[in-house]
Order: sequence, then structure tokens, then C-alpha cells
Amino acid sequence: MLRACNIGVDLGGVNVLENVSVALAPGEVVAVVGPNGSGKSTLLAVLSGALSTRAGHASLEERQLTEWDPLALARRRAVLPQHPQLAFTFSVLEVVQLGRSPHAGTCSLEKNLSIVQDSLMETGVGHLSERSHTTLSGGERQRVQLARVLSQIDFPVADGRSIGRYLLLDEPTSNLDLAHGHRILETARRASDRGIGVLAVLHDLNLAAMYADRIVALHDRRVLYQGSPEAVLTKERIQKVFDLSVRVIPHPTRDCPHIISE
Repeated sequence: MLRACNIGVDLGGVNVLENVSVALAPGEVVAVVGPNGSGKSTLLAVLSGALSTRAGHASLEERQLTEWDPLALARRRAVLPQHPQLAFTFSVLEVVQLGRSPHAGTCSLEKNLSIVQDSLMETGVGHLSERSHTTLSGGERQRVQLARVLSQIDFPVADGRSIGRYLLLDEPTSNLDLAHGHRILETARRASDRGIGVLAVLHDLNLAAMYADRIVALHDRRVLYQGSPEAVLTKERIQKVFDLSVRVIPHPTRDCPHIISE
């Protein structure tokens, strides 16, 4: 289990999170939603171990993140930032191979390459493996970066023991068209089916409703609501979190709520 326990965070002398607790289990998708400035990306940074807290702590498998060896943590938890930057003209294959860096010396070259190829195919970019990363569209680059982080937490264990792995996605669908946004989250959903815990910061409530098992709604530095999409995405609660009047109706083809602006 990956947890944030009663965390408080100050940035630049400003309190941005207060008494926030969130848990992510292997095999589930959790969407974090909330208005701009509510602390979504800050929460993800704390859960990744990249940001320290003023109060509370983040832990993985009951050990605080500060106690983990960085390489061991990198094999269990991977982060897809909002705007991955890569200026070098690496091929797509080389970019995804970067995800295997934390596993150097732990498995054979053939096994590493097999994991990379599987990640490329899983994200639908195998046909781009020889292309330069800098020549790709925004949606293609995002899927390549998703392949990279998937390969990072692919951790084969010889005796078959289950190992908790976690994928943290910071606004993975931002600036993507409708089709690419769905493809990213479909891949995340398949990753959860393989036992990976996925936490995604999302702005689109309908995407959150369609793909998440649970939703965490942040407002004014705190968790205001968390629960199933049906429990969190009600007319009254969306009004409270976003100060927006909406209609919530059953999705016509999926078993989830569908939000329409009034």
C-alpha cells in the first residue's frame, strides 16, 4: 500500500496541503480531482517521495518513503510528470529503455529488452520504436513516456511473489485529443488489472468517472470527499468542490455517472 498519512505541506511559506490522508492499493485506479491550486500535484509529489512534508508522512508498505533506498523505491514506484522534458534526439526505443535504469544488473539484457518491447506494445507505440522522440506528436510522446514508466516498474520475481508496484500520473491527458486521452487511461486501467496501483491527477471528471475505482476530491488544501465515482460525483458535491452547477446522469453505455455542465 502507498499512503499519505495526515500530511501538511508548505511551499514558499504558503500552506498548500493540510491533514491530507490518501491510500493507493495494488490493482486499483484512484483519480485525484479538484480546482486549480487545490494541491493535486503537490499530493502526487509527496507520494512519489520528491517532496518533503511539514506534518505527517508518506509510506510504502508501512515504511516511510524517506527510509527507502532510492533504487529500490524507483523499482516499485514510477512517475509520469505533466510535461516530460527530453531534449536529446533519442529513439523511442532508447527512451523506453531509460525506464530500466533502476534495474541495472538485476536481470539479463534479453529480459530488459523483452520488458521494453512489451511496454511499447502495451501503449501502442511499438511501430514507432526506431523514430526519433523529437519527431512525434504530443499524444505519441505521452504514450512513449507512459511506456517508459511502465517498463520502470516491471519487476520480475523468480519465485512468483506478488510485489506492490505503483504508477503516479500527473495530468496524463492534458493537452491531448479525446482519442489519445482515452488510450492513456485505457492503458492505466490495464496496468491496474495486472496488479499495479495507479493514481492519476485528472481535470476531466467524466474520464475520472469512467476509469477510476475511487475518486479523491481536494478543495481548499484538504480532502473534501473520497469514495466511488457514484459517491463523489454528485450534483451537490461537484458544486461544493468546483463552484459549478452541473447535471449528473447515468452514462448511456457505462456503469458510471456522466456530468453535463448546466
